[in-house]
Amino acid sequence: MKLAHRLLLQSLAIVAVLVISVVLIIDYQLHNSITDQAIHDLAGEARLVALQWRSGINADSLADNAGEATRHRITLIDREGHVAGDSDFNDARLTELENHGRRPEVMQALTTGFGSSLRMSPSTGEQQLYVAVKSPLGVVRLSVNTAVIESVFERARQGVILAGVVSFLLAALLAALLARGISKPIVQLRDLARSVASGGQAAPSVRHAPGEVRELADAVNWLATELDAKLSALDAEQSRLRKLENVRRDFVANVSHELRTPLTVVSGFAETLSDPDVPVDRRTEFAQTILSNAQRMQRIVDELLDLTRIESGHWQPRPQAVDVDDVAREVFSHATRAAAEKGVSLRTSIPLEAKSVWADRTAIEQILSNLIENAIRHTTDGSVTIETTKTDDSTEVAVVDTGLGIPEEHLGRIFERFYRVDPGRSRDSGGTGLGLSIVKHLAEAHGGRVSATSVVGKGTKIEVSFPTNFQQPS
Repeated sequence: MKLAHRLLLQSLAIVAVLVISVVLIIDYQLHNSITDQAIHDLAGEARLVALQWRSGINADSLADNAGEATRHRITLIDREGHVAGDSDFNDARLTELENHGRRPEVMQALTTGFGSSLRMSPSTGEQQLYVAVKSPLGVVRLSVNTAVIESVFERARQGVILAGVVSFLLAALLAALLARGISKPIVQLRDLARSVASGGQAAPSVRHAPGEVRELADAVNWLATELDAKLSALDAEQSRLRKLENVRRDFVANVSHELRTPLTVVSGFAETLSDPDVPVDRRTEFAQTILSNAQRMQRIVDELLDLTRIESGHWQPRPQAVDVDDVAREVFSHATRAAAEKGVSLRTSIPLEAKSVWADRTAIEQILSNLIENAIRHTTDGSVTIETTKTDDSTEVAVVDTGLGIPEEHLGRIFERFYRVDPGRSRDSGGTGLGLSIVKHLAEAHGGRVSATSVVGKGTKIEVSFPTNFQQPS
């Protein structure tokens, strides 16, 4: 089926549903409105009759006269429910009528002053709409055959249906014109795209079309001229993927290398412990070595998981105002023993205006813990200081040590995974090679950055910037 036909049928289906829905709604509301208006009119006429029904007036004559004037059946019912007058029955037959005190509309009128009901009349055997109002002498009731109301409603319904049919026909005409206007340029564009795909150099054939379709035609022509450039970009992307594959292989090799040494130690000492001739004091030493290397492997795995979670976006910072003094005290409490063993003093230099940083508290604790631990590891008989400074749009948190320093050629790579300036020394001192990489990714997750400056033999300063306007990603 052609596009124009599909668009036309879909449009007609939508229009038909809408027209039918509107007609049904109007039909329902119109029926209710006509019924409500009939009740309102009958109630007004009943009140006029009620004003005329007074003591000394013949009730049946009043009912007959009022019925002739209004052309409705009028019944006058006293307070005991007896029919005192009825426009459809003469005096002789009034006594034959049942007591009307239990009629629903009469009961409502006696209670609230007004009542109505729609039911079959026991007297006439026809469906009637009854409206009753209270009067000083009883109840005045008017009724009308529902066939009269239905005839009025049927005439109104025919008008609504006619309007719906006319609306549908007009909408169908507009839908046909719209479908043709949309489908024609799209079909032309399809032919143009096929020409480009087959290697043809056809000129644009879409002359009259909506703005977006014309723009799409221009884009197809541009695509044909840029095909070679895209192929070149694809080659570059393939090269990038090959590079990423090499990075992945290097990462696997680094992880294997980092885990191989502690695994070898654990395996070797565990095998030695299985020898029953090993002295008890040596057993304790070997067990301690196994525990130390197992803890090292656990730490490597934990830090790899943390790093992967941060890089993948599964962890998002929850920023708040964090007191750097509080975090520094907590971090120092865990590092005091290691610092004392090396004769390193732990200090802070936190001015009042830079005391607070807008960051995730857990993240800044991990950042400072990693930096303090790393600084102590490479510092002997000196100091490690946490410093903060305030700028216009950020708070800088730095860890400064007086340690060995980092040669300039290594500064650009110290935040890479497993990179070590002195691999053997760092591994022996317990480093995993992941701490600074975690620091870098945590800083970037806050929209900040990390940088390092160092002088060999004098020490190193690693500074983390936290933007003051950072908001948690939604």
